[in-house]
Amino acid sequence: MTGETAKTVPLRTRLGIYGSGLFSDGATNVVVPLWALYLEPTPFAFGMVIGARSLLPFLFSIHGGVLMDRFGARQVMLYFAGIGLIIPILFPLLPWIWVAGILNLVLGLSSTMNWVGAQTVVGQLMRGDPSLTWQVSFCNRLGHLAFPVLAGAMWDVFGPWGGFGVTLLTAVLFIASALMLPRREPQPKAGEGAGPLRLRDMLPRLDDYTKTFSLLAIPLVAVGVTGSVLNIAGSAIHGSFFIAYMKEVGLTGTLIGLIFAGLNLAGLGGTAGATRLARRTGDILLLNATVVGAIATIMVTPFFAAFLSLLALSVVRGIMVGISQPLMIVIPSKAAPPGSQGAVVGLRISINRLMQTIVPPIMGGVVSLVGLEHSFYWVGGFLLVLSCGLWAIFRPPASSAQG
Repeated sequence: MTGETAKTVPLRTRLGIYGSGLFSDGATNVVVPLWALYLEPTPFAFGMVIGARSLLPFLFSIHGGVLMDRFGARQVMLYFAGIGLIIPILFPLLPWIWVAGILNLVLGLSSTMNWVGAQTVVGQLMRGDPSLTWQVSFCNRLGHLAFPVLAGAMWDVFGPWGGFGVTLLTAVLFIASALMLPRREPQPKAGEGAGPLRLRDMLPRLDDYTKTFSLLAIPLVAVGVTGSVLNIAGSAIHGSFFIAYMKEVGLTGTLIGLIFAGLNLAGLGGTAGATRLARRTGDILLLNATVVGAIATIMVTPFFAAFLSLLALSVVRGIMVGISQPLMIVIPSKAAPPGSQGAVVGLRISINRLMQTIVPPIMGGVVSLVGLEHSFYWVGGFLLVLSCGLWAIFRPPASSAQG
């Protein structure tokens, strides 16, 4: 398939997919950590609040992906988007650190299902073709460029209500985008998922989890999941203690938002060039190199303290992450069995969220022992050694075309 093939998808559906990627998240990655810091928690409590965001997605992303295969992504996305419309308002109304952790639990699940749905629709429609995949990844990066700046600026001007107001806006726009998607995406298994989504369908089934984890036996699925998990571990640090570090060196909410915007602007360029680079180097080799490069930028953070230097470091990281993101979507989707696109996405996201749940509290403990600056060396260095070691042991082929 080529970019021309993506154009055969109806315009309304493509706009819905693009909007789903654009508005799936963005502002909460800046606003929730700022809110937690505003409540003056201990380092460990801060890590727990940030890590809470990923606990429910770890437990239920697989189930959510299976539901999208069974009922269609649109129904499931709208169900969770409705929840995400309410939660942002509750943060400023309930100014306690333990409540922030509980709310972040639910908000994390809602925003994750938004992004799982966007990826599932692409996988169902395009079956691993990179054309529409990089386009929705580009839109997702664009949202992470615009909304952190807007949220940071609104926080500085209007305080917490301004920051959370941006998250409410993106929730409304996401619902509008999801409504543009087809009611049922074309399904390989006839008759499966008929009828509306019911409350009892939200209960996980052990059989669904067993079948989904068995997909890791497929080499391309395992490669994509491994790269994604290692990459997300660095992102968990970047979205929590990197913000704390920037606050410690004296950056304002607006400057922090600009740094995240710079990261995501660079990510746009990386995502746009990912397909061309993958043709030259091989997609698996490129995924390996960019994951290692992204983790390295975390480890060297304490060498930089000025706004411009931290911006430059974030730009480098943004390029690495921007290139790797569509590869982590495309590589597993090439090998996913029919009717399992949502399950594959849910599997990858679930393990990602496990890392995002445990890494911030672990780093919080390391901060308590060695201090904020040295924690980047210890945790970032461990992840770097782990990533290089895994790829050296398993030695995957340079390209999925070879696997």
